[in-house]
Amino acid sequence: MLPTLITTNLPMEHLRVTLGDRVASRLAEMTERVILDGPDRRRTAPAA
Repeated sequence: MLPTLITTNLPMEHLRVTLGDRVASRLAEMTERVILDGPDRRRTAPAA
């Protein structure tokens, strides 16, 4: 019963196709969705 963090860049529609309806449904009902917005730090130049 430990907390589990699941990250993905897929929208729910693609998650259903990728994982299947049953798994996507469980994730939707048993998790709290947090959407992180902001610039992609992987695509910016590192600080000097």
